[in-house]
Amino acid sequence: MKTSNAFNQLTYRYLPYWTLFLLLVVACCLAARYYIRFITPLYESTATILIKDETQESADVKMMEALNMLPFKKNVENELQIIQSRTIMRRVIEQLGLYAEIFEEGEVQPVPAYTSSPISIKAKYPERLAEYHNIPFRFDSAKNIVIIGNADYPIDTWTQTKYGELMFIKNIHLVSAATKPLFFSITHPANVTKALLANLNVFPVNRNSSVVVLKFKDHVPKKGEDILNALCKEYYQTSINSKNAQTSSTMTFVEDRIKYVEDDLDSLEKKIEHYKAEKGITDLSAQGQYFLENVGTNDKKMAEIKIQLAVLDEVEKYVDSKKDKAGIVPSTLGISDPLLNQLLQKLYDAEISYDKLSKITAPNNPSLLAIKSEQEKIRPSILEVIGNLRTSLTTSLQNINKSRDQYASLLSTIPQKEKDLLDFSRQQAIKSSVYTFLLQKREETALSNSTTVADSEIIDAAESSMIPNSPNKSIIYLMALGMGVLLGIGIITIREMLNAKILFRHEIESYTSAPVIAELTQAKTQTPLAVDDPKQVFISEQFRQLRTSLGLYGEHRYNRKMLVSSSISGEGKSFVSSNLAVSIALSGKKIVLLDLDLRKRRTSEIFNLPNENGVIEFLENSKNPEEIIQKTAYKNLFVIPAGISENPASDLLLNGNLAALIKFLENKFDYILLDGPPIDPVADTCILGEFCDITLFVVRHGVTPKSMIQLLDTNTKIKSFKNLSIIFNGIKPRGFMIGKGYGFGYGYGFENVYKNYRYKVRRA
Repeated sequence: MKTSNAFNQLTYRYLPYWTLFLLLVVACCLAARYYIRFITPLYESTATILIKDETQESADVKMMEALNMLPFKKNVENELQIIQSRTIMRRVIEQLGLYAEIFEEGEVQPVPAYTSSPISIKAKYPERLAEYHNIPFRFDSAKNIVIIGNADYPIDTWTQTKYGELMFIKNIHLVSAATKPLFFSITHPANVTKALLANLNVFPVNRNSSVVVLKFKDHVPKKGEDILNALCKEYYQTSINSKNAQTSSTMTFVEDRIKYVEDDLDSLEKKIEHYKAEKGITDLSAQGQYFLENVGTNDKKMAEIKIQLAVLDEVEKYVDSKKDKAGIVPSTLGISDPLLNQLLQKLYDAEISYDKLSKITAPNNPSLLAIKSEQEKIRPSILEVIGNLRTSLTTSLQNINKSRDQYASLLSTIPQKEKDLLDFSRQQAIKSSVYTFLLQKREETALSNSTTVADSEIIDAAESSMIPNSPNKSIIYLMALGMGVLLGIGIITIREMLNAKILFRHEIESYTSAPVIAELTQAKTQTPLAVDDPKQVFISEQFRQLRTSLGLYGEHRYNRKMLVSSSISGEGKSFVSSNLAVSIALSGKKIVLLDLDLRKRRTSEIFNLPNENGVIEFLENSKNPEEIIQKTAYKNLFVIPAGISENPASDLLLNGNLAALIKFLENKFDYILLDGPPIDPVADTCILGEFCDITLFVVRHGVTPKSMIQLLDTNTKIKSFKNLSIIFNGIKPRGFMIGKGYGFGYGYGFENVYKNYRYKVRRA
């Protein structure tokens, strides 16, 4: 019910101004049409790629793990940031030459000539470009030259211009030749990057999917498709380059080790050859061979442990030196500890993520700081594992060394020559096994490098929408409609808020506690006595309601003496008192109306008695009551005019004769109605108030100041009046183009309509 009341209040408040709303809505829709007509439309291009997530076990990953290589794993969230990075977009801009955009003159604004220009422009050093705008040019297809001002430039040749070192080439995207003049603008790639990234949107299909959708908005559909396709290719190539760089680093490490072992092995073989030639050794005894085999086995184990310790030194050096910079993790050749490999993998992933993310975010980014914190936690764990492994290997080395010494002591019985020769042979076997191991790892790394594929795959190439994505006509027209309505509401609301006069009944009720006992619409007649006008039946009914609200009927008939006043002149005080007196007389009650507004004397004029003796003459003791009571055209209505004397009224009211007059009238009439002067400019009304049972305070719509109503509860003069009640007078229909009948909505949101002598009330 409250919602319905609120709706009806809004309806009655704004519906009368429907013509204003109509004009504003039409104006806004015309503006929207103009906007749609002349704005360059935006088309949306869409592409889809697949990013192989780290949770997926592809065949390539399994093969690399089998080769003891560090797997290349991806995180979808990080890859989204990489796709939208300035670095990749900058490469796309330089590849497509988007820093030098060509336009064709349009009806209102330039139109991109990506598919209509006969040429496109490339810069040799894009980073050095200064910005220039609206540079007109012509292309002479017969001579294959570009004309800028008075200078001619050949195509397909680097040429020094005042705009930079440029090359003009034929446009491979040409679809239809331009028919209007062309011009180009040079923009620094950094600014172009910002603009293009603002139109790029990259997001996964859903939360658990590694399929990524790329959307790009541009005025030219073909240009949007080319940008997305180039972006996907650049991202694909970046992934390939990253993987190749790591495998190449591993290959370099293995090659260096092979070269070092080859040199040692070659040197050892020459020593054996020289020793045999010098000592003349040809064979070894079976016992010596047995001991030597055991010694050789122990030496081999010692060599493997030393290699592992060397590898641990390399890994420890890597962990201590790299800090938060991304680098290539040394190969963990010969070390099969799964915990170390797992921690190295985590450190590598964190460094790669930190390196990529630091290129596209600020140093204090929470994600970047989180990755850095993770690195700082991983490094101590790696160093602890390395320390434990080194301790274990050192202990094993000591044990093997003791065993080796035991066998060496047994070999002391073998001739020195044979011992030296076997020692050479043992070293040769160790070097050979290490050499074979390194050759195997080199082949595995080469195989990994040759089978490297990107961790992304283009599912759908870029494709543009057939219709513009923007502007959306439906939304724009809907916004224009809403804007027109809001402007209308704003204009009406501000206009009424800035009005210092009383417009609404609720304003009266908010400013004072005095009750509003009647609402009187503005009479559409020149006759002051509207209640007796057959055309003003609605006014007559309103005065009947006022008559009832005053409680003038019943056994006791309270409020027999009534004073009508107002705050200022012109509020319809005399109109209300005259018509109320007529209405009471028509009901069969005998009433006398006194014109006590001794300065303006409007009531006397309404009853055509301006030159008759009246109140002033009685107060001067020159006339008795019977001589000043005037009959009217109405049987039960009598009027006492103001009089014709010019003596000061306030002084006469204080001589005590007015009280005698009122007492005389009480015995002759059922009701006494006093039309007093306004309260604000004169003090006469305060004198009259003590003689009356009720004071009717007239407030006129659009005339009475709000400040006067606010004083009703605080002004001591007004508070002295008995039973102060308010009559809201002269209410005008709101809005424009009001039809027949009367309508107003200034009270609680109800409308009264009276036609053809019938009275109807419609309530919300």
